[in-house]
Amino acid sequence: MTREQRNQAKGRLEDLTLRLSALDGILATQLSSPFYRTECDKIREETQAELDLLEKTLATKWEFLFNFKSGGWNSEVAFTREEAIEKAIAHYGQPSEDHKVLNIDVNSFRVSTTHDKAGLLSLFY
Repeated sequence: MTREQRNQAKGRLEDLTLRLSALDGILATQLSSPFYRTECDKIREETQAELDLLEKTLATKWEFLFNFKSGGWNSEVAFTREEAIEKAIAHYGQPSEDHKVLNIDVNSFRVSTTHDKAGLLSLFY
């Protein structure tokens, strides 16, 4: 997930929360027809399911693996790729052409998979 996608998800979460609140108000005061109440309950359940998924997604940090230009690898845990890059730069320093030790390859950041990490860890054995 990129920072832009994360911000869009936060906006969608706020929008759905407001809509769900408005729907609850309508259900509590105006709908007496069983048909409309059933349909509104379905809409409410679908909206709540999407809200739950968005909240879970926004609360999940990912492990990002990355390489160093001089060889080697490491990982950072973050919500977005951009955040992982920022954390790595804060920890290892700004990448530059003349710096050969622990020079981060910014283009190598990727979400960790079991297979990828197992392959990297096998380099230690």
